[in-house]
Amino acid sequence: MKNVLTLICIVAVTSGLLMGVAPDVHAKSYTATVESVSDGDTIRIRETIKGTNKIRLLSIDTPEMYYHGESQEPWATQAKTYLQQLLPPGTSITLETDVEETDDYGRLLAHVWKGNRNINHEMVRQGYAVTYFIWPNIQGITSFRSSLVEAKRNELQIWNASNPLPELPFEFRLRASGRQPEKYVGNVQTHTYVQPDAYQQVPVEDRIFFWSEADARQAGYTPADQNEGHILLNEVMPDPHTSFKHEFVELYNPGDQPVDISGYIIDDRVGGGSSPYTIPDGTVIPAKGYWIWEPDYYFNNAGDDVTLKSPDGTIIDQYSYQFSSNDASWYRSPDGGSWSETMDQTPTKKDRNQ
Repeated sequence: MKNVLTLICIVAVTSGLLMGVAPDVHAKSYTATVESVSDGDTIRIRETIKGTNKIRLLSIDTPEMYYHGESQEPWATQAKTYLQQLLPPGTSITLETDVEETDDYGRLLAHVWKGNRNINHEMVRQGYAVTYFIWPNIQGITSFRSSLVEAKRNELQIWNASNPLPELPFEFRLRASGRQPEKYVGNVQTHTYVQPDAYQQVPVEDRIFFWSEADARQAGYTPADQNEGHILLNEVMPDPHTSFKHEFVELYNPGDQPVDISGYIIDDRVGGGSSPYTIPDGTVIPAKGYWIWEPDYYFNNAGDDVTLKSPDGTIIDQYSYQFSSNDASWYRSPDGGSWSETMDQTPTKKDRNQ
């Protein structure tokens, strides 16, 4: 509930970062001219680069216009139309690739720059695209994540609560083709990964996909079920008003055995804040059980981080919110699942999330 006097400065700095920076001079780059826009994340160029004139905008995913006889309308056309506005025929662009330059379809995978404007980033920032990072192509992952969080908070385009995109594009493709999830999914905040069919355990903005479990391990990720007893942040209520006297953070143990969390740390800064809280010795969360911490004036109403760390400072779980409401909470649904996109007006402290 503490006030943040420097909020304006923080927003100003963040906004500058989200607008994009000059292309990375260490990445491979190619100059090209736009021929046409195929859909919200694919364009054609007049030149041929690495045997193709088809460019797949790297690390983003937009609604499908036509896939196995189905489409994600009207969101697919809206994304294409916006990209056409950004990249009309004849536009001079710079294509910046990452570690892997082409996909299985032979398309060039690239960040599309129009001057100093990263068009891929712009599609995420305006709510027309979701991030879709597939290792090892992870350039820009931090700034893209921030823009996705902001687009969701502002309910832009596919995140509009009154008419949201029912399925993420990759979910749509899986269902339409009758396939099951194939990629392992990492959490960029905790550096843990889950099995392909457990992807919903990782918040949308924190996902990074791996073609294999070996890739995930090579990238330095560890299995989520081996991470510090599998304890999770489960519910956060930062702004008590009438129904609650204190803020609260709820931890959840989804495992089948009790877990001793003595010495674990709760902090409001990922990198370490000024007043981290250390959980007392002898604190144990039962199997499928909860533990509650109730501070006063600890979290910012206008947005903050909630970080759970092991005694040695390793991040176990982390959640960031951009705003809060009186007596309402951010929560995982169901317990241990994905974080909610809206606040619960009836928090369920130390009880099952609906």
